[in-house]
Amino acid sequence: MELLKITAELDDSCVGLTGKANLQDFSGFGESWFNLCDITDFCKKLKTLASEMVGTIELIGSQSKSDGSEYLETFSIRCYVLSACKLNGIIGVHITLADYPYTDCRNEKIRKLSGELQVRNHKIVEFSDSLVKLISHSESETVLHGGAGI
Repeated sequence: MELLKITAELDDSCVGLTGKANLQDFSGFGESWFNLCDITDFCKKLKTLASEMVGTIELIGSQSKSDGSEYLETFSIRCYVLSACKLNGIIGVHITLADYPYTDCRNEKIRKLSGELQVRNHKIVEFSDSLVKLISHSESETVLHGGAGI
């Protein structure tokens, strides 16, 4: 079963999202901190994408060295339309997860997972609602199920 499971650690105006994904025979883990307003904005745009079936959206959490070099996505979700049928369309959800690098960590040592879930648009709306509940303490986790060739 292919899925993305997300948990959250809340602070005053920030939220740490932790993602665990299983994509066919691969699995991975990643986390990043976001402003709460970025998450709520992402959820609104996600619902719009699912209803209009046009465009792309993304939520990117990354880490860089103190000098600004070495960009690394540690928790990212990119969503785009694969089949634009408004009744039963398919949205591609590209997930990128990576270990949080430590000081002087070699790039080769960082474990990464990158892959796509294919999800029906009505399931994207449910995921968006669940993510809002997650950052408001109404749920302890949210799970997005998908597959290839659904």
